[in-house]
Amino acid sequence: MVKITERAAQELKKILKEEGKEDYGIKIYIAGMGCSGPSYGISLAKEAEEDEKEIESNGIRIFVSDAVEAYLADSEIDYVETPYGAGFAIHNPSAGDACGSGGSSCH
Repeated sequence: MVKITERAAQELKKILKEEGKEDYGIKIYIAGMGCSGPSYGISLAKEAEEDEKEIESNGIRIFVSDAVEAYLADSEIDYVETPYGAGFAIHNPSAGDACGSGGSSCH
């Protein structure tokens, strides 16, 4: 199951409040496939779609399909700051490392 770090949850709650969407959660989807597996996208959503389920981590609602959740086993969403900017990153320990870090970012 995918988890959200406390820091990422704080940032998400701040974004949801700023946008007046405190009752929303995040949708995680596969944005594309690469040599080391899928890359993920994150967007705001009010509720799960028909093929998705809702899970919760650190007070954040997460909407994900079974297919996406299968790729995300034991993954963690964190908020990271780098010299190039800040954003949310999905750290997936199960991802291959053929041409990347085994994670995916959403800035």
